[in-house]
Amino acid sequence: MTTTSRRLIAAVLCTALLAACTESDRPTASGKGTIRGVHAIADAPDVMFLIEERSLGTLAFRATTPAQPFDDLTYNFNFDVRLPGSGSVERLVTETLTVVPQTDYVFALTGSLDAPSLVLWETPERSWQGNETVLEVSAGHLAAGSGPLDVYFAPPGTAPAAGQPRGTLNFGDKLEPFEVENGDWVLTLTPAGDPSDVLFRSGAQDLSARSSLLYTIQDADPSLTSRIAVQRVSREGTVSNLPDPRFRPTRRFFHAAQGTATADVAIDGDLANPIVTGLEYGTVSTDVTVPSGTSEFAFTQAGNPGAVLHEEEDTVPGNSRSTAFLVGEPGDLEMISFADNRRPLADFARLRMTLLSAGIERANLWLLDAGTDRADASPNFPRLNTLSTTGYVTLVPGDYELWVTFGDDDTLAAGPVAVDLAAGDVVELAIVDTADPNRLEVVIYDP
Repeated sequence: MTTTSRRLIAAVLCTALLAACTESDRPTASGKGTIRGVHAIADAPDVMFLIEERSLGTLAFRATTPAQPFDDLTYNFNFDVRLPGSGSVERLVTETLTVVPQTDYVFALTGSLDAPSLVLWETPERSWQGNETVLEVSAGHLAAGSGPLDVYFAPPGTAPAAGQPRGTLNFGDKLEPFEVENGDWVLTLTPAGDPSDVLFRSGAQDLSARSSLLYTIQDADPSLTSRIAVQRVSREGTVSNLPDPRFRPTRRFFHAAQGTATADVAIDGDLANPIVTGLEYGTVSTDVTVPSGTSEFAFTQAGNPGAVLHEEEDTVPGNSRSTAFLVGEPGDLEMISFADNRRPLADFARLRMTLLSAGIERANLWLLDAGTDRADASPNFPRLNTLSTTGYVTLVPGDYELWVTFGDDDTLAAGPVAVDLAAGDVVELAIVDTADPNRLEVVIYDP
């Protein structure tokens, strides 16, 4: 009742399969179907989705490729991963499929990096005439850590009730598409048969007519504050993270403003009740809950709410974790922030380096295997602008050394600093000023 055609397919590891047939002996195509890929392995780095050996896109975790049309012939569909440190490519899964015209196929890569598997959903394509006032909605269960789920899709203010879900999904199932009128709708998920235990409830979504939407349900990870992650996916490949407003975002604060007093942090003018107290230079606070949306953040002198050091508005997305940095020189401060991605990877480590110096424009970062002679290497991140980040770099576990040189003349500014990485680590470091304008300091603040 609640599932479209679905198959759970055993993974084929490290195998490069030949095409099912050559171009010359394929039959003549009579129509087209559409193909999409979804990355749903929580402990895997980015993956590549391919038809035969042609790339259909590189996917970050939870991402989905746009629907792409292909002739109704037989193809091999593959998911590959590029292994950090070696540059080699490993084939995770291969599935051979004969495309049926006017059918939409979704290949969802699931399981784990060491034991991947594939879920395939097949749904008739919806054609729109241009005068409809309805849209088409479906939902697919890819949350391996959750049991059977009841799916509710109703106007705002409608409480889930027994006997009223759109359907019940086991892992790997997908609801048959259903129609609703355009307007405001809320997606709610509960354990099967228990409408009182709301696992996920979206905010009101203003949905347009003549669209086909797929909601992918996945397990949350340490980057999120909710228990379940839901993405709304259009056929064009637009993916919107759907926050649960009940789970507020968190933020931590790092003091990187050399010469500025120890600070307290307050929100929206409530200076007498700071959310962070006693934030010293070169240190980071714990995660604190903050409102989603736009708020005014104030840094005041520790213990003295009347001495405002800096105030700035910033927007914090719902269901997120982030780090904000107080930077600059006394009297000329600003706050910059970056979203955190704390999702650990199997077999690999992840490292983010953020340059926060107020006294330079750029620097070169050298992350080398421990014991490597820097004279025999080149910087991994040449001329990185200050107040910017490398983003999360996926690395083979091991012992590294970080060197920092000034970007214009390559004079040594910091290092070597030992950076030891184990599988599953997510490490954050900041590069900040010291009292000596010719030296920088590397602060490893997480973990």
